[in-house]
Amino acid sequence: MVLDQTTLNDLEVLAARDGGRAVLDLLDHTRTRQGRLALRQRLENPLSTIQEIRAVQEALPVLADTTSLNLPDDAILSAAERYIHSDVVLGGKNRLSAYWEGAWLRLSYPAIPRELAEGQASIRVLVRFSQQVIPDLCEAGKPALLRTIGDQLAALNAHLERALRAKPLLIADQQVRAGLRKEVLEVIRLLGELDALRSMALASQSPGWTIPELVESSEFFLDAKAAFHPFVKDGTANPICLTGDNPVVFLTGPNMAGKTTYLKTVALVVLLAQMGMNVPAASVRLAPVEAVFTSLNPVDNLRAGISFFYAEILRVREAAQILAEGRRALVLFDEVFKGTNVKDALEASAKVIKGFAQTRRSGSVFASHLSELHESLRDDPAIRFCQFGGELRKGKPTFSYTLESGVSDKRFGLLLLEQAQVPELMAKIGA
Repeated sequence: MVLDQTTLNDLEVLAARDGGRAVLDLLDHTRTRQGRLALRQRLENPLSTIQEIRAVQEALPVLADTTSLNLPDDAILSAAERYIHSDVVLGGKNRLSAYWEGAWLRLSYPAIPRELAEGQASIRVLVRFSQQVIPDLCEAGKPALLRTIGDQLAALNAHLERALRAKPLLIADQQVRAGLRKEVLEVIRLLGELDALRSMALASQSPGWTIPELVESSEFFLDAKAAFHPFVKDGTANPICLTGDNPVVFLTGPNMAGKTTYLKTVALVVLLAQMGMNVPAASVRLAPVEAVFTSLNPVDNLRAGISFFYAEILRVREAAQILAEGRRALVLFDEVFKGTNVKDALEASAKVIKGFAQTRRSGSVFASHLSELHESLRDDPAIRFCQFGGELRKGKPTFSYTLESGVSDKRFGLLLLEQAQVPELMAKIGA
């Protein structure tokens, strides 16, 4: 699946804007730096085929039992990695020169042989841990993904064990650091991958999360019950429904009613599902997509001469390009064309939403305050209208955060301005 940098930023996948937790932090139960790196790579590159996703789905429950595999900790992987990247000059081209050079180093520079011996020891520890996990990965009945990793580790270890038996030290160093450098790094990567998969398995056990059902379909299909965003404490769960018959949802509601959080929830459900993880929902059925594309916080670019409104246009163009190519995608827009006047925004939004509603292979959600768009869109059977409502109670806006059918024309902007005491401050300015 394709996730561009803007989408990663919008969804706070790798970093949070307010210094809080990113999605990566939410999922991170890794024990090693290599594991966190592997987890990050899986977050940046979710899977897009049912076969790949199911392979991970089958493996995670096995890894959820933290006693099932004795994986090495960060110190072990990092020590082996440091040795492989050591800048000590390789020596020992043949056995005779290796003995003489080794003796000279022990007398003249004893720290070098000691560093190489410690490095070789770190590789032996790495191999020992690999050998311990291989039988558990390869035993009959284990998921195919784990057996594949086990077979790869077994083949790599066979090469490393032979090299580690070499004498003297400089010959073994030559064979490991020069001849088997790629193999050692691959063992480290695979063990980091297992660490990342175990982290995903542990995160999948979060309360209220469920395993998604994958659906074969040439058309867009996403149906979820009681989906929620895990960053919102005691948040309201809502349904998600986008299909080939109704590929577009036009979502309205006042400020603070929950529209943006809902968009992020929809995207997160798809992202986690296509990583092979459980998702925050009571149930989910989906046909995997090839791209998730968002535009929640467009920004201008003064150096490039791109205004806020033109930045919005370029983002719409990128999404339209994906749909025009016939790729399966989830597209999410929050207040599209808010950088221009209301008349232009209404006309441009109607044109774009109607255009996106023509596809059956992709699904889109457009969140907007422009309830007036209903007049232009209501006759299109491909567009479904949903809202987050709100009402005034004792002069204060209250929200249910519950998704409902229909169009909301509620506006609390002026009231919120008053509650922030802005008019009072303005009165003081003129006093």
